[in-house]
Amino acid sequence: MKKNHNKIETDMILNKLLSLFNYLNNFDEVHEKSLKDLVIKYNYKNIYDKNLTLSEFHVIDCIGKNQLSNTTFISRELSMTKGAISKITTKLLEKDLIRENRLENNKKEIYYTLTSQGKEVFEIHEKLHEAENEKFVNILNRYNKEELNIINNFLEDLINGI
Repeated sequence: MKKNHNKIETDMILNKLLSLFNYLNNFDEVHEKSLKDLVIKYNYKNIYDKNLTLSEFHVIDCIGKNQLSNTTFISRELSMTKGAISKITTKLLEKDLIRENRLENNKKEIYYTLTSQGKEVFEIHEKLHEAENEKFVNILNRYNKEELNIINNFLEDLINGI
């Protein structure tokens, strides 16, 4: 009888894991929609009108977090090709969200910094991540230390088993 009980619980967990994986597979769409909703919520019409993609938000985030961001650095950080980053930075330059800079001792290499509007986009992206993190913290606060250790062990096993 115990095996049947474990089978039912295992099936329930597997179904929930499948739901979680489906959610994660669609996370980019959810994340992009959440960003656009925040832009509307904080009344950034000038930013909303720029119709930013998720990739553009992430390039802005990378530039905002790192000094001396060039195409090679950004492509490595975001696991995207240099060609893709080049296309995105061209669009961001046209939208006046980033600017090109060169160092005095290296006129060849282009580095990117955020414009004032780019900084606003960066802050919106940060607010979204703070809100998402807060949701997870609120969920995890429902569990005691022993349960959190079990969750942590499960996640480690899941990550290491993949």
